Amino acid sequence: MSEGLSRRSFIKLAATAGAAAAIPGCEPAARNLIPYVVPDENVIPGMPAFYATVCTECPAGCGLVARVREGRVIKLEGNPADPISQGSTCARGQAALQEVYNPDRLSRPQRRAQDGSFETASWDDALKTFNDHLAAAAKAGKDRVAFISGPLGPTQTKIAQLWLAAYGSSRMVTYERLADHAARDAAKASFGRDVLPIYRIDQADALISFGADFLSTWVSPVEFHRQYAAFRTPKQRRGQLTLARATYVGPLMTMTAAKCDEWVATNPGDEAAVALSVLNVLVKQGWVSRNSGVDLDALRKLVAGFEPAAVAQKTGVSAEAIMRMGESFGQSESAIALAGTEDPALHNAVAILNAVTGNIGKTVVFAKAATASVASSPADVEALVKAMAAGEVDVLVIAGGNPLFSMPVAQKFPDAIAKVGFIAWMGTVPDESAAAAHLRIPTDHSLETWHDTQPRAGVRGLGQPVMARVFDSRPLGDLLLASAHAGGAKAEKVPWESAADAVNAAWQELGSKAGVTFDQFWEKARREGGLYEEVKPAAVRLESKVFASNMPAPQAASGLTLVAVPHIFFYDGRGANKPWLQEIPEPVAQFVWDAWVQIHPDTARSLGVSQNGVVELRSEAGAIALPAMVSEHVRPGVLAVPTGQGHTAYGRYANGKGANVWSVLPQWNKAVAVKARPTGDVLRLVSPLFRADQMDRGIVQTISIDDLAKGVLPPSDEPKPPQPYEMYAPFEYPVHKWAMTVDTNACTGCSACVAACYAENNLHVVGKDYVEMGRIMSWIRVERYFPPKDKADEAPLMQVAPMLCQHCDRAPCEPVCPVFASAHTNEGLNQQIYNRCVGTRYCNNNCPYKVRRFNWSLPEWDEPLNLQLNPDVSVRGAGVMEKCSFCIQRITY
Repeated sequence: MSEGLSRRSFIKLAATAGAAAAIPGCEPAARNLIPYVVPDENVIPGMPAFYATVCTECPAGCGLVARVREGRVIKLEGNPADPISQGSTCARGQAALQEVYNPDRLSRPQRRAQDGSFETASWDDALKTFNDHLAAAAKAGKDRVAFISGPLGPTQTKIAQLWLAAYGSSRMVTYERLADHAARDAAKASFGRDVLPIYRIDQADALISFGADFLSTWVSPVEFHRQYAAFRTPKQRRGQLTLARATYVGPLMTMTAAKCDEWVATNPGDEAAVALSVLNVLVKQGWVSRNSGVDLDALRKLVAGFEPAAVAQKTGVSAEAIMRMGESFGQSESAIALAGTEDPALHNAVAILNAVTGNIGKTVVFAKAATASVASSPADVEALVKAMAAGEVDVLVIAGGNPLFSMPVAQKFPDAIAKVGFIAWMGTVPDESAAAAHLRIPTDHSLETWHDTQPRAGVRGLGQPVMARVFDSRPLGDLLLASAHAGGAKAEKVPWESAADAVNAAWQELGSKAGVTFDQFWEKARREGGLYEEVKPAAVRLESKVFASNMPAPQAASGLTLVAVPHIFFYDGRGANKPWLQEIPEPVAQFVWDAWVQIHPDTARSLGVSQNGVVELRSEAGAIALPAMVSEHVRPGVLAVPTGQGHTAYGRYANGKGANVWSVLPQWNKAVAVKARPTGDVLRLVSPLFRADQMDRGIVQTISIDDLAKGVLPPSDEPKPPQPYEMYAPFEYPVHKWAMTVDTNACTGCSACVAACYAENNLHVVGKDYVEMGRIMSWIRVERYFPPKDKADEAPLMQVAPMLCQHCDRAPCEPVCPVFASAHTNEGLNQQIYNRCVGTRYCNNNCPYKVRRFNWSLPEWDEPLNLQLNPDVSVRGAGVMEKCSFCIQRITY
């Protein structure tokens, strides 16, 4: 060998040359083969590496830990060090992988051709076109460039502001359709704090939620799930075992309502009157904290017209229900009220409820250190849209948010964007907003680049690249910084060359206060996924002016009202391009791959609508048509539609599914008066759930808190198991016997476990038609049941039953298998040996839990979704039985 070429280098070059001959030139060969031939020194083949980062699927900013195998991320878990997630994730967080590997991601820059289609452009041409238009806009005058994005985090927001300044503009809007602006405005008006408080549901003994679906999409669902589980745990209070009481007030039995003790059905807009009536009860009964500092005379005057009987007559909510809420809230040691609508009157009433009971600083905490808003106000968004419509914007850059899909119709965003001379879209999967662009530029996913977040005081998340980029994309921050320098920005104003440099500089500033060297601080931050500090509560008092605010009296309901309900998986629409989220049933409705309109039976009869009948809903803004779900779990006169579906340009998994409810909402609120009529068409809604009742089989057992305190077991309708057959051999477990216990009192049905199982065990999606035929492949299903009417007062509103393989001691699937594919281990696991299975389905027939899946089709993943597959788990072929294995590959780690 020559001195300049070592044996290691020779092998590396030889492998590269061989790969280049075998793989098309568009695919970098060494990237695929070198890690296996000559591994990187930091990569041990077969051993996972773990990196802490931050989730960006919603503004909650949960901490994540990414599991990486041979250079590709294959699983996301919650970060135990993060105070928000504390080791948990939701289904959307689990499915973030399907954005990284999405086959519809933009892989190269594209520009619009003369015929209106998009053609591939080189990076040099794309960036030159981009910067030339920016320079021309800057030359034309001030504020001729505008930037719309989703929440970017503090460092990338600063980069965007400096980039805009380089082109003489300050027009920047952070667009978040589901941002809780009303709550922030109410906090400022009621307590002088322009920031959302930190909610401590786990510290409360009583809870009333006025339209805040905190177990689904409201504010920080992963954190609230954990808190609510603690809230629902039976505790010793005043010498006896008691259960905290929760009530949901709103027009629809949402996921949160279904897990409460009582759902109080109201018409949209009546929640404020009910809240004030609860306040009336507190005042009348003297359940007002002496330390609240509230002006009692002003409070009495405020609630004088909201007697329970009077409010009941106007709203249809029983006076008894109002009294029950007042009693549980007023007599508890600590309580919390939440508001989730856009009604300012409701938010003011809830602020007063929390204040007069002395719960500010206990269950509702304002931090001393305030954080900037993650989203621009509706007024700021409207100002930009008006400027665009007036021809005052020459270049618009859209980097998230998809305003063309979800912007309120009254803003006339399509008309405004048509007045902009040049539109550049930057993102991952092109959406409806990208379809209107002149230039489309692919950007890195958050798992491929450096970034940071600050969802609330005391939490600063650090996101780092956990893998090499999948496509030929670039970091958004790098693109903006390069463009700023091209526009003549001076080095002292824009001192960084890349987003990584900017993040490092920001964290050097944070580290200067840590009392250790920066290297020590930086290593700890990267290892833990951020900087987490104890929140110091601010001393706040209720502003007296809140009692002078206008509290309108409830009006008698008339006509039909459409209510847009944020979908737990699709959110505002951004989750619809992920096949896992399309195939996992919505927890309450249990439908997949579609959208629907939920109608009360009385309303359905008056309209002449039946189940699956298509209904046209028409508002002043437009019309949509959806199949009907006839259900008693919605207020009569209310038509509830989930958000997120109805895409026309968001990839193969999202396009053509359901209808876009945002397109009929004229304003920022999520309710509008509509007219409805059946079209005569039928569109079958598909669910893997067979029935919504247990058919008296006692599948889900319940027990009262009194019986629990006495140690009385619930009666069982199940027959006693027969004596074991002689064919069963006695099992002995010399070391371990594995088992899994699911606390159904804590389980909310969120289905994060189902998404995690898809990710961990290489489950493939089968689509709507196969689900309808019963061929869904999920190893875990989360069933939900509603108790019969005669037992409704004795049972929960909705019973949740997570169902997976039980790994029975005497598993009935084992003796019937003719090839011994179903086998028992000496650690108590019932395993399926796939290379023995011939697909007789005897095990399926003999399983009382029906948790086995027959694989009807050959699993296929649209490239590069195949890169998400877990190498520790085999991909099963068609014609075999599949089942939950208790993740044996994780047990053996």
